[in-house]
Amino acid sequence: MCYRWAAFRQAIHDICNNVKALKEDDDSVKYFQHIGGGYYVSVTSGYKCVDFRKWFQPYDAKYGEVKPTKRGVVLRLDEWAHLCNLVDVINNAYPSLADAEP
Repeated sequence: MCYRWAAFRQAIHDICNNVKALKEDDDSVKYFQHIGGGYYVSVTSGYKCVDFRKWFQPYDAKYGEVKPTKRGVVLRLDEWAHLCNLVDVINNAYPSLADAEP
């Protein structure tokens, strides 16, 4: 799990840029980033949220084709902003997470 946190921390800047574009009603936002272990974070035009979800590759799927599962969490944009403010608090409270490599 530490590597997922590290991958998430590396992606925060890109996620924030896409959330900013989403707030400005940009119709071309389609951000999708793997953060490890089948989990992805996405920001997409038409949905005012940041989606953290587990994805899987069906048995009969083409290489690289993945499908979403029901396992995940969706943060509204105000909840996303709150999480961004808590990243440093979490890193300080759990040094093993702060030192993790993706």
